[in-house]
Amino acid sequence: MNRTLRTLAPWIDRGGRPSLLRGAVFLLLWWPALDLARRWAVDDLGARPLAEAIHVAGDWAVRLLVLAVAITPLRHLSGATKLIGVRRMIGLAAAGYTLLHVTLWAGDLGFEFRTMAFEIAVRPYLGLGFAAALGLAAMAATSTDGMVRRLGAERWKRLHRLVHPILILALVHLFLQSKLDLAQGAILTGLAFAGLAVRLHLDRRSGLGWATVAIAAVTAFVFATASEAVWFALKTGRHVGPLLEANFVFAARIAPAWWSAAIAAGTASGAAAFAVRHRRGTAAVAAGSRRSR
Repeated sequence: MNRTLRTLAPWIDRGGRPSLLRGAVFLLLWWPALDLARRWAVDDLGARPLAEAIHVAGDWAVRLLVLAVAITPLRHLSGATKLIGVRRMIGLAAAGYTLLHVTLWAGDLGFEFRTMAFEIAVRPYLGLGFAAALGLAAMAATSTDGMVRRLGAERWKRLHRLVHPILILALVHLFLQSKLDLAQGAILTGLAFAGLAVRLHLDRRSGLGWATVAIAAVTAFVFATASEAVWFALKTGRHVGPLLEANFVFAARIAPAWWSAAIAAGTASGAAAFAVRHRRGTAAVAAGSRRSR
């Protein structure tokens, strides 16, 4: 492999060395597309395969966007700088699945521009989703090192901070096109706001603490619960009291808010434990180096 191709390979880090983390993430990011292609080939997408494929691609776009946004607080919490190397890769994958989602939707409408424009204009969830897709496309187009230099670091950072409102638009789009299964939207909303809360907490404090894990869990639970309740109230016009009470009734199901809180707490705990272990390992190496002098 020549030097130019080697530097472009996604499994090569900035130092020109193969990275197991980058390689594993790159392969995993292809799995949903390959699985979708397999399901299409064996006719496993139900009575309306194109509609199902549109939803699958869109779901993965939102999931990966949540994951990409979570990388920064996880990196700060864990101290694992290698995570930054996969953030762009995950963000570009989210943009890729968004493009697939939009392309399949356009194909379902026969690529009729007027029909597409009309649908976007009259259906709020399509308008919000299209706005999120355009914003994500702009971020993907400016994600290269060359664009960072061309825009300047500060302007580039301001542009890419738009990922948070873009994510909110994507989550609202997901909720609005949902029927009665709110679990995925509630869980992802809780995780998105948990990541933002952790990032704000770490920005304002110099030290890490296990309180950060509690902040992640509580934020995830609150926003997952709130998003589910708001959607239910707007969609059905019914009182949300029984829905909120159902979060504490475990006989029939475990509510999405608890799943969101558990994922947030588990991920934050793992990152914090990694940071503690890394600091102890660094201290041990430093102590050994001093003794050997």
